Amino acid sequence: MRCSLPDESRISQVHLRTRNIDGVLRFYSGVLGLKASHGPASQVTLSALRPGPGLLVFSEDRNAAPRPSRSTGLYHVALRYPTRIDLAHAYRRIVRAGYPVAGSSDHGVSEAIYLSDTDGNGVELYADRPRSQWRREQGEVAMVTTPLDLDNLMASSRPATADPPGPPDLGHIHLNVDDLAVAERFYSEFLGMAVTQRSYPGALFFAAGGYHHHIGANIWAGKTAPPANSVGLISYRLEVPIAEVLYCLNHRAPLLGYEARMERRAENSILRLRDPNGNWLEVQATSNAVLAGPGSPWAGCPQEGRAPQDSSEQQKSAQP
Repeated sequence: MRCSLPDESRISQVHLRTRNIDGVLRFYSGVLGLKASHGPASQVTLSALRPGPGLLVFSEDRNAAPRPSRSTGLYHVALRYPTRIDLAHAYRRIVRAGYPVAGSSDHGVSEAIYLSDTDGNGVELYADRPRSQWRREQGEVAMVTTPLDLDNLMASSRPATADPPGPPDLGHIHLNVDDLAVAERFYSEFLGMAVTQRSYPGALFFAAGGYHHHIGANIWAGKTAPPANSVGLISYRLEVPIAEVLYCLNHRAPLLGYEARMERRAENSILRLRDPNGNWLEVQATSNAVLAGPGSPWAGCPQEGRAPQDSSEQQKSAQP
């Protein structure tokens, strides 16, 4: 039985491999203003605030192979700004730094600016329009691609302002995949995201909670898999607000032929799922996750290996 992901589910972190951590820092910290904290083994975590949750994690491997331009993997990672003015501030910062912009688009539901980082990974900076302004046609979110009026965007912020943009979060991730039907089976039928648009040539978009998309998938880069140790995507993380989602997916994965590994950590568990193109999708419950209430499709899943809930969890799950 297909269960829809809870509305508050979201992409929370992306882990990438780089050959040059200094180049990563020059772009993400120097140009975009993200805060860096250094971890073990040449690893850097980038956050919007300090302290704050890590949005991007980079692991350095000087021997990493270049990712072929025509291969599956990351198409872009998308940083979402709170408002249009914040996006304008971010764009001004890019212009002042003299960093090249790869493109810009008005997607109807959002306004977006596109760049490539120093490793060639695609990076989207965007701000959503209010949901009340999103058009829906035949059950789909009507996303379009038209030119973005950058002059109009810039006019929404003060030219001389030194104010930093409001802190972004991760809005979505967009992947190059080798087969859209296989991607739909994994992200929709198994994971529980809705297909929000299937009319865009060569692409599908998936989301929870009526969002335009948390995951995009396209076949524009062909079917070739990159080398196992190539620069680019290692894993991406999905946060869910209901703890049982992990156990349901862990139970169903082998039944549908997907590799799954439950990793128990001090703070919480992470379910690692191998997506159809060989990348790890990590599913993690939020720090304030609740238990599924009576009648929830997530409530009836096997709970093998789960620690017994304490009384505070029982009380929490019983709240209306």
